[in-house]
Amino acid sequence: MKEPPAGLPPANSRTWHSRRWWDSLGYLRVRSLSNPEWQRDSQWLAHRLTAERRSAPEEEGELYDAAIVAARRYPRTASGTVDADASWDEVLTAIDRLLVMRQERHLAQVRDAQRESRAGGRGLSDPE
Repeated sequence: MKEPPAGLPPANSRTWHSRRWWDSLGYLRVRSLSNPEWQRDSQWLAHRLTAERRSAPEEEGELYDAAIVAARRYPRTASGTVDADASWDEVLTAIDRLLVMRQERHLAQVRDAQRESRAGGRGLSDPE
């Protein structure tokens, strides 16, 4: 099974106590989707992704669509063969692309907030 992307805390990390509120998909990815004991319920996952997509930022739309397509296609791979493990890795890869984008945006926001804090709380466009 495909490992979660770098930068995503491990399933038992204390980081998830606060992070899971703004990154519930990441939490689901490390807690359930990566667990080989979890029953692969691709229809439930596709439904959840569809619901999340409705309120997602526009730039995430195509990534959500790819993840939804992969989940609905499971256990068939993109090439059309029936291979549950390979197909599940395709689902995880599509979700991981979304999570990497979300992580990069989060880190950029943290950097911007730190810069603003160092500037004495002034907005970056405020005159000095």
